[in-house]
Amino acid sequence: MDTLVFSVAELHAAINQTLEFAYPLVVVQGEVSSFKVNQNKWVFFDLKDEDETTLSCFMPLFHLKSALQDGMVVRAVVSPNITRWGKFSLTVRELELAGEGSVKKAFDLLKRKFEQEGLFATERKRSLPALPKRIALITSRSAAAYNDFVTILNDRWAGLEVVQAQVQVQGLDAPAQIVRAIQYFGNQADTWDVLVLIRGGGSAEDLQAFNHEDVVRAVYGSSIPTLVAVGHEDDICLAELAADVRASTPTDAARRLTYDKGEFQQNLDYQLGALAGRLSGLVGERTSRIEAMNFSFLRLIHSAQQQVDASLSRAHLVMSQRLHHYDRLIGVYESALKSLDPQAILRRGYSIATIDGVVLKNPVQAPVGKRIMLQLHQGKITTERTDDQD
Repeated sequence: MDTLVFSVAELHAAINQTLEFAYPLVVVQGEVSSFKVNQNKWVFFDLKDEDETTLSCFMPLFHLKSALQDGMVVRAVVSPNITRWGKFSLTVRELELAGEGSVKKAFDLLKRKFEQEGLFATERKRSLPALPKRIALITSRSAAAYNDFVTILNDRWAGLEVVQAQVQVQGLDAPAQIVRAIQYFGNQADTWDVLVLIRGGGSAEDLQAFNHEDVVRAVYGSSIPTLVAVGHEDDICLAELAADVRASTPTDAARRLTYDKGEFQQNLDYQLGALAGRLSGLVGERTSRIEAMNFSFLRLIHSAQQQVDASLSRAHLVMSQRLHHYDRLIGVYESALKSLDPQAILRRGYSIATIDGVVLKNPVQAPVGKRIMLQLHQGKITTERTDDQD
């Protein structure tokens, strides 16, 4: 019988092919030991159980989405293989914590990390719309949380549009599905008023998908205002802390998004009554002010009219006095002019002597033999000087 001889590389390849065919993906659970990060790129640790059986594990650092420490119990999806150095190793594809102690440790570590990065800062949180019309809902339709949320929503305010993205809410596949749903709705951000992420109660291990780093960062980075409610009132998940608003339960989330129709109607009636009272009071106040203003305005007009009348009376008196004064002056001037009228002088018997139109005022102006014109009151006489006496 011939013995098949392999080269080292051939046997290495054959074993890995066999492992890949027989165990393409395996889920293994154990306690973490010898945890370390190499070159800030690669993660190495061992998984061991109670009898100290150990398996070496390897994964890229960016695949690690939970805080990990020695002593934590994890459940990992792995691919077994033989390394080039002949060491049996497990390449980790997915990883989740197993056991409440491990979940609690990872929760505390990630919480401190996110707090330092500001993911939970109050000042960056947005308010939810008062009454959203379109709600993007991420949850499992088969979960009681879905039925509770939709029932309360319809009872309090029917007619809102709710579009649900079906996801797993626990297990290894849950974080990736939740992140994809957030991204899907985020690509249509203008369509949705609020994004709601919910699930019902469970153990710390059941709820750890909502403490997954990718889920927390997706909630923090959502372009739509977020409302997250996971578990019971005492349960707190990191996704809730990163959300704009946290509700204690899915039922509380539905209440936060809506008004109770009866209470809303009562409040509306009260507000309308109060508004009507305020309007009536304002109208009365304004009416009184307008009446007071009108009265004051009328008094002002009356006072102004009296002042105008008084001014007109004074002006009339002054004008009358001035006209009377001017009439007297005109009479004086008229008398003076009449006394100076040459015709008036002639009527009294006087005459005016002229030679060639020049009025004679002295005998020397009238030579002997020169014709002299005498202007009388009625008519003229021509004469001449006959002697040389002054």
